[in-house]
Amino acid sequence: IGYGEIGYELKKKKLHKNIGISIQGIDLSNIDNDTFQEIKNLWLGNLIILFPNQNISDEDHIKFGKRFGNLEVHPSLSHRSSKIPEIYRVSNVDENGNIIPNKETSWQYLKQSWLWHTDSSFRKIPSNGSILHGISTTNEGGNTLFANMYKAYEDLDKSIKEKIKKLEVIHDHDYIISLSKELSKRKNKGDYVKLDPVIHPLVRRHPSTKKPSLFLSPHTMVSIVDYDYNEGRELLDYLTNHATQAKYVYKHSWNNHDIVMWDNRCTMHSVEPFDNNSIKRIMHRVTLVGDQEPIMA
Repeated sequence: IGYGEIGYELKKKKLHKNIGISIQGIDLSNIDNDTFQEIKNLWLGNLIILFPNQNISDEDHIKFGKRFGNLEVHPSLSHRSSKIPEIYRVSNVDENGNIIPNKETSWQYLKQSWLWHTDSSFRKIPSNGSILHGISTTNEGGNTLFANMYKAYEDLDKSIKEKIKKLEVIHDHDYIISLSKELSKRKNKGDYVKLDPVIHPLVRRHPSTKKPSLFLSPHTMVSIVDYDYNEGRELLDYLTNHATQAKYVYKHSWNNHDIVMWDNRCTMHSVEPFDNNSIKRIMHRVTLVGDQEPIMA
């Protein structure tokens, strides 16, 4: 054990039959290498981990994230922390603590997280995973849903697996903006780093576990390559509806200072609506830089 680092006997509990585990009695700002390795293995095996009661600073949040590799800086300027750019503010409150009005471009953009999606699916090398700290949470809506994309793929009919195994999908960051009726009407759609559309396999193989999973992200998926547009949309909608059935989904009801981390390479998530005009919901996220382009399964 390095100086000041603590090894823990992890208290584990399944969250859902098909996805997720919680680990209690641990302080993420102070763990040794063996504990970290155990957490990493549990993450790969369970897809999401809940760490309750983690009242840690942004600096410690980043330090924990960096143990998994480099961290992304999000393309949306208005949601980055002005102090630490790797902190992505998933928040309906500005940095002065004021609720962002509904019509504001920055809220309209963030509201798209109410759709099912996979973080950074719009990048050529999408993110490996995300670590989200619930700082000020609500139980009046605002739950986060996580879907197991391994299991969703596994349960597909053989004929559908055959049909989709070689398909590729165009993902585009600007598609997120087009899905907002409000934003698509505006001249000023917000400040974003310009990203070109990318092409990803519809079925990907996880680089660590080697297992195949569906790779869906409805808020960035524009169309299937070399496929009739309407037929392609129908197929993507069918797969999304299939993958988001209750048997594949864990619903997380937040408490303040829960930290949830998930693997973006084999999950999809969405947020249930809440009253963003009167309830303050402040979450800080760090996002793990991907280590390779998705490989076709």
